[in-house]
Amino acid sequence: MPNYGIKKGKRIKIMEDLITCYYSSIDVVRIPAKGHYMLINDQIDKLHEQITLNCDAAFRRRERVRMLPHVDELNEYLEAGFKHFSKRLDVPFNSVEITVRNHPVPQNFGDHVSNLAADMQQKLDYNDATLIFEGLSPFVAFCLLLDAVRGRRPGKLIRGWWFTAI
Repeated sequence: MPNYGIKKGKRIKIMEDLITCYYSSIDVVRIPAKGHYMLINDQIDKLHEQITLNCDAAFRRRERVRMLPHVDELNEYLEAGFKHFSKRLDVPFNSVEITVRNHPVPQNFGDHVSNLAADMQQKLDYNDATLIFEGLSPFVAFCLLLDAVRGRRPGKLIRGWWFTAI
C-alpha cells in the first residue's frame, strides 16, 4: 500500500494505520457465507452483542465527560451530518464543531458564572434572576478568594472580608 498521509504528519502503511486516523478501535465479527445457517445465527448474535457493548461504552465515556447530547440537539447533528455528506464524502464529519458552535467554550470566569446561572435557571425552573445570583454569590466569592490565595495576589483583610485587585 502506498504511504498516504505524509502531508498531515501521519504515515499510513497498513490498513490499521488508516483506520486509527478516524477511529480509536475496531472490532471485527466474521459473518460466514450461505450454507452455515447455525454459524451465521451465532455470529449475528455476537455482532449484536458487540454493537451493544460498544454503544454502552461510548455512552459511559460521554457521560463521564458530560458530553451527552440532548434530544433537542439530535436534529441539529443530523442536519449538519446530512449537509456535510451531501457536499463531501471524502472528509469525515466532525461533531465537535457542532458542539462548540452550539455551546461555545467560556472565555473567562464571568462566562462560566453566566453559564452556571443559566443552567440553574433552566434545571431548577427559577424565574427570578436575583434568587439565582443570591444563591451563587457565596460560591463565586469563594472562587475569587481561592484564586487570590493560590495566585498570591496582594490584598488585605477588613472585617472578615478579603479585598484584592483581580
